[in-house]
Amino acid sequence: MWFRVLILVIAVAFIVKGAIALAMPGRFYAERQRQYSSASPPAKVLVGPVVICALAVVAWYATVVHYEPWAWAVTGPLTAFACLAVHHLLHWETHRQKMLRVVTHPKVGRVDYVLLVAGALLVALALLVY
Repeated sequence: MWFRVLILVIAVAFIVKGAIALAMPGRFYAERQRQYSSASPPAKVLVGPVVICALAVVAWYATVVHYEPWAWAVTGPLTAFACLAVHHLLHWETHRQKMLRVVTHPKVGRVDYVLLVAGALLVALALLVY
């Protein structure tokens, strides 16, 4: 149950982010450009790493206390993403320059399609495995 909920939360986040970005790309990516143009991480940018780290902590709790055979499939990637999120905050200057190039690229919308597909695959994983 724990892993199903975790995966569904992540899947919903992927699908919502992808859908919003595809529904209003100009506004969405203009906001992202503004965020990545900032010399220090804006408050909105701090929310993601906090949420990812919290999900990783919940995943570790569920892995230790409510073990499932495929627990590593959730806990491992979440831990890696949490570490990566903290790394990006600690190295904001380098990260923001790279991401500014990404969000200004003309074909950035392809990322949103990937997020929709990944979200759908995560929903299938949650329903079929857990």
